[in-house]
Amino acid sequence: MGRHRGTGRARGVSKGPIIAVAVALALVLATVGWFRVRERIDEQATEAAQTCVEGDALLDVAADPAVAPTLTTLAARWVTDTRPVVRDHCIDVRVTPVATTPATTALTADPRWDPTLGPPPALWVPFSSDATARAAQALDGQTRSLATSPVVLAVPAELERALSTAGTGWRQLPSLQSDGSTLAGLGLDGWAGLRLALPTGTDADATTPALEAVAAAATDAGTGPLTAEQAASPAATSAVGALALGADALGDGAGPTTAAALTTLADGPGADGAVHAVPITEQQLHTAVASGGAAGLVEFVPAGPTPTADFPAAVVDAPWVDETLSRAAAELAGHLREPDAARVLADAGFRVDGQPVPRTDAVPFPRIEQNLNRAAPAVADILLDHRRAPVAPRATTILLDTSTSMGTVEGDDTRLAHIATALDQHVSRSPDASTLAVWVFARDLDGTTPYRATVARGTLTADQRTALTAALTGADTTDGSAVYRSLAAAYVDAVRNHTPGRPNSVLLITDSANDDDTSRQRILDLVAAAGDPDRPVRIDVVALGDDTNRNTLQTLADRTGGALVPVATTDGPDLAAAIRKLMS
Repeated sequence: MGRHRGTGRARGVSKGPIIAVAVALALVLATVGWFRVRERIDEQATEAAQTCVEGDALLDVAADPAVAPTLTTLAARWVTDTRPVVRDHCIDVRVTPVATTPATTALTADPRWDPTLGPPPALWVPFSSDATARAAQALDGQTRSLATSPVVLAVPAELERALSTAGTGWRQLPSLQSDGSTLAGLGLDGWAGLRLALPTGTDADATTPALEAVAAAATDAGTGPLTAEQAASPAATSAVGALALGADALGDGAGPTTAAALTTLADGPGADGAVHAVPITEQQLHTAVASGGAAGLVEFVPAGPTPTADFPAAVVDAPWVDETLSRAAAELAGHLREPDAARVLADAGFRVDGQPVPRTDAVPFPRIEQNLNRAAPAVADILLDHRRAPVAPRATTILLDTSTSMGTVEGDDTRLAHIATALDQHVSRSPDASTLAVWVFARDLDGTTPYRATVARGTLTADQRTALTAALTGADTTDGSAVYRSLAAAYVDAVRNHTPGRPNSVLLITDSANDDDTSRQRILDLVAAAGDPDRPVRIDVVALGDDTNRNTLQTLADRTGGALVPVATTDGPDLAAAIRKLMS
């Protein structure tokens, strides 16, 4: 048989699957390549940003001196650890300590910043939200607190034990300050009265919230916020005035800053010390004790709602803050609220929710039972005005000219109406312990007598205040101006009813020349004869216009230890200033 030769195709593998696999592999490789290219593009973009193609930007922060050191540490960590880049700018940070009061003024003034305070900031961290409320128009958006610290009193340990044992609150501080025997009554022999400093310099921000706490306690305002009506009430003015008068008697060592007053206290922490207590934040006291600058001093938290400093972080809206700095400021503010930063703030003595504090025997960081809601800036200003110009308790007869010339219109009202308003406002500021009377004079007001005692002398009870207001606002003008005869009678009465232990005076307010038959020499002789060295009464004069017997009245004032203040017009601030000067 011959060998058979086949003519069919040789058997083998199909090429179709191979091509499909090749195509799929190519697609995979292409996809992987695309992702690698895209990742490389992203990496290049990141690298470009990290190289800060737009250059460096310096973020300036102005911070209250109490928090500035801690913020300096936290800002440096933020720059080192995160290498922040904003809008292709590498961000660096500079923190400058700036006292809150001048910073607030600088942000609201024109021009908007005082270069003597340091570089203009893009981020501001003041002492409290009171400052950000005052400068709201210079800030961008809402502000939030970084940390808090209650306002307390720094006191010697012996004093703290006595005050705590007695349950002393903000309400009791004015009487402790004004009564030289109250501390002895708490078992502190030899301590006399409290010497509470109330510094009002540019770095004494704890004073205002302390005054708010005292005023809130005096007016039963509870947790507040204190209202303008409450701040201007007799209860608040009496309480703040008592503290202020005592503080003013402490001398230069009691201020002008919290730090200066604390140094004076630490140098003499005892009964004979120039200062016994200083309002301060708990954090400031913690720092002072830790640094050895407040040996022997401890924290005392008066009973009652406690005011707090809350250190808000605020982004500044001003011509020098561009978009890059604004964003950087917001990023840093957010970083400062993160847990790691909160831990650093707590370690520095601030209170931060969820973070433990560094308790010590001197500063135990006690639980605060009630917080005092801070008053509006305008209300705080009322209290600061009481602090800076307190009215001392005094005994004064107000002798008011009601002659027809007092009906002269000046500005929007008569002389008499302006005087009544100014006097009424001053009476409302006067402490309860004052003794006041109102006499009016013209001619034949009481039969043939040219003067009338419309309100007899009395301490400033609610009824006495009401009577004084009614007498002042209800006075009418009439003919005549028996200045000398009326003044002599008021002076004799004031000497006869002298109130010991405080200044006694007759305050004459007149715009008229004398028109009775009493001569210059006669009035000088009458006053000299009535005077009593053991019952001194001074004659003070507000002389309106040019028609008064200026020389004679000036002589009477000089001889009795008083003063004469000329006032050109009742329509303006000069009248109130003269009354305050002569009755404070």
